[in-house]
Amino acid sequence: MKRLQGKVAVITGAGAGIGRATAELFAEEGAAVVIAERDEATGREAAERITQAGGKALFVSTDVADEASVARMAAEAVAAFGPIHILVNNAAVFILKGIEATPEEWRQILDVNVMGPALVAKHVVPAIRQAGGGAIVNLASISSFIAQPNFVTYNTTKTAILGLTRCMAMDLAPANIRVNAVCPGVVWTQIVERQALAMGLDRAGADVHPQWAGAQLIHRCADPREIAFAILFLASDEASFITGTHLMVDAGYTAR
Repeated sequence: MKRLQGKVAVITGAGAGIGRATAELFAEEGAAVVIAERDEATGREAAERITQAGGKALFVSTDVADEASVARMAAEAVAAFGPIHILVNNAAVFILKGIEATPEEWRQILDVNVMGPALVAKHVVPAIRQAGGGAIVNLASISSFIAQPNFVTYNTTKTAILGLTRCMAMDLAPANIRVNAVCPGVVWTQIVERQALAMGLDRAGADVHPQWAGAQLIHRCADPREIAFAILFLASDEASFITGTHLMVDAGYTAR
């Protein structure tokens, strides 16, 4: 029996990286997947890849920082697949700045990384209530727990996700909606690859660099699908007694 058979899942930022790996895994496990993605090219490609493999997927152009866009996405999702059971708040921007960050940079990262998940939950939760309950998984990070050089903007938003997760879990428990967070370590996504290349590192170099995967007990970057399996667990009925907490998927980065 597939773990998400008959379920409907909305995944933001599912055009690439962890979001895309999660969408593909969820579809393999029987879910109808809504690809809520701002980048039309990657979003359509992700949805087409799932449907070509025999799964169910719908791409909806979505800017999580725009409430009208989010509301439209939620309505299209319900119109296509019916009540929603799972929400994965994955969309994020990576503005890596210290205290020199401009107000415009702060607004951009806060709008997407903090207000975005809140707005998506606001408009998707009614459809999860309609389903009789479900699960929300927010993407936090090791950056929610540690200090990193010139990461003030990003780490602040990922720390906020933990507070958002706990408060949502409390508020939504009466509706049988569980809310948890996944905290990945260093994952070899396109964004991380670009950052590594800017430092003159290929994947092998990133695996051993002391500020990258070299700081993890398992000295390598994760594959996005490895994070997707953790998200799948928290979204599935196997985690039916888990809410208001976070799952570290960091190869021991924060265990030191």
